[in-house]
Amino acid sequence: MTDQAEGLRRLLGRDFVRIVTLTSSREGVGKTTAALNLAAALANAGKSVMILDENPGRGNLAGMLRRDAQGDILDVARLGRPLEEVMLKGVDGVAILQASRGVQALAELDETEQQRLIDCMGNIAKPVDVVLVDTAAGSPGHLLSLSLDSQEIAVVLSAEGSAVTDAYALIKMMNLQYGKRHFRILVNKVKSEEEGRAVFESMSAVARRFLAVTLDYMGYVPDDEALRRAFNLGRIAVEAFPLSRAGSNFRQIADSVIRWPCSQQMDLGDFLNRLIQGSRLSAARA
Repeated sequence: MTDQAEGLRRLLGRDFVRIVTLTSSREGVGKTTAALNLAAALANAGKSVMILDENPGRGNLAGMLRRDAQGDILDVARLGRPLEEVMLKGVDGVAILQASRGVQALAELDETEQQRLIDCMGNIAKPVDVVLVDTAAGSPGHLLSLSLDSQEIAVVLSAEGSAVTDAYALIKMMNLQYGKRHFRILVNKVKSEEEGRAVFESMSAVARRFLAVTLDYMGYVPDDEALRRAFNLGRIAVEAFPLSRAGSNFRQIADSVIRWPCSQQMDLGDFLNRLIQGSRLSAARA
């Protein structure tokens, strides 16, 4: 049945991918852990998932999983390495593509390198249903390059007062400078559903008053010991402790993501093309 559905989708020319960026204004709010667990939950729901990892150094996804990256997106563009060769296989077949060097160098690629990258992403062997973009933690003065070209922007924050303030400042910057008007809010590291909802409602009220934006509640993740145990094991809570509160919540969030309406349809090649052009424009302005 799955093969028939995939064949029909290809026949009708509807190989569209859902692209969701997870971003935050600061480190320590659990954004990368959320990206890994959400990817695993989506994979468990039958979706083919790729994570584009913009985090440099030890804080990237490969480091969290205690794996060695085999290459990155820049190796595909400049060296012609096959995409499947440089991607890291995560839990349940989730593909992880390191993108920190590539994103910084996109504006410098020549036409051949650009086209090679677009072709590789657009003609990936296994169709991808969802791309999660895990951006490097930013601040109001930092352009989060990958987030500006995705269909959905999810801001991850914790319940700490300063984290909420910083997240609001990030939303304000992206609204005023780049015209982004819709954001999803994922509240992490809270004690209860009531606390998560209260944090969202507080931020939403301020945003409605002072900004022309819409905030939607994506959900909450409890401050669960299972997340820390999984991290110490170099694993993911959804996979290692599926019956935990965190595991259950990530599955609920994944179900919600699958049902989101898709107002802007594109494939991976379209996404990369827009990202390259946007990077060139940003470099020209700078």
